[in-house]
Amino acid sequence: MKFMIIFWGIFILFFCIPFPIFIYMMTEELATEPRNSLAVSYGYLGFSLLIWLYILVFFINNLFVKTFKQKNTIHSILRNGIPREAKIIRYQLIKYFPKTNMNAIQIVLSFRNLRNTMIEHEMMFHDSKPQEKRFDVGKEVKVLLNSNASQEPYFILSDQKVGFNASGMILRVIFIILLVAYVIGLYSYFYMRESFDFGWRFLTFMHPIIFSGIMTIIYIVVFQLIVGKFFRSKKEEHILFAGRNANAEIISVSQTGLTVNDQPELMFQVSFKDDKGIEHITVYKKIVSLLNLSSVPKNGTIEIMYDENDPKKIMIPKIF
Repeated sequence: MKFMIIFWGIFILFFCIPFPIFIYMMTEELATEPRNSLAVSYGYLGFSLLIWLYILVFFINNLFVKTFKQKNTIHSILRNGIPREAKIIRYQLIKYFPKTNMNAIQIVLSFRNLRNTMIEHEMMFHDSKPQEKRFDVGKEVKVLLNSNASQEPYFILSDQKVGFNASGMILRVIFIILLVAYVIGLYSYFYMRESFDFGWRFLTFMHPIIFSGIMTIIYIVVFQLIVGKFFRSKKEEHILFAGRNANAEIISVSQTGLTVNDQPELMFQVSFKDDKGIEHITVYKKIVSLLNLSSVPKNGTIEIMYDENDPKKIMIPKIF
């Protein structure tokens, strides 16, 4: 799955940077006359600068600011986190690294959330001491819950170490430098090539300076949507770690027509009573594996979790 995300990310990125420039160079004739008035051209220039500033801020925020905030949050959880005993109910070895004697593993933990509701949560990490078999099925580990359920991470292992991946941070710095260099090069090259002492009056909406920026923003949106389909949303994570459970009556189950990786999306319409006895009718959409499609209940009751502040927001925690 990681390979597919990287592949599609690079594939879409191709249409953001080299493709608009290539099409423009092949189809547009070099104009020696101004294409726009002075006011329009400076409007396009300002618009392009806003686009690239947004893109730069977006990547800096996601690659650096969020990382440092997450590190601070983990330190806060280590100091003030709510302790829970978690039982390991599933274990899977992803990869063994012989040079460092480490295992990349995926486990499913069962523990009580902030409302003392039993939940299951899947996590993947590197086990630095595989010989101790600390994460075998049936064993218990201590976890610390984040008391702020609207902030990630929602929980950590009590003995979790906090640090930065040096090579990863270097790659991020290189990426930002290359992005800045690309933007500066884009403006410099086309200004020297097309200004002809008329300033920025060669700019049009379809010019690579503007259009490649717009395509990059579209890339960001599309990439986030693609990744979001593979990972549980923040809204669901909030409900899982701070919500209450209830047994809901299934009203209907139907396919929405949307598929992700050939896996269908199902829409559940259910009714349930919250902890105050108030009845609610709501819907929930979930991607279900084709292998598990036959095990999805079509009637009867199903366990759900809901946001006590907004009971219309629910999730089905069970992995079909």
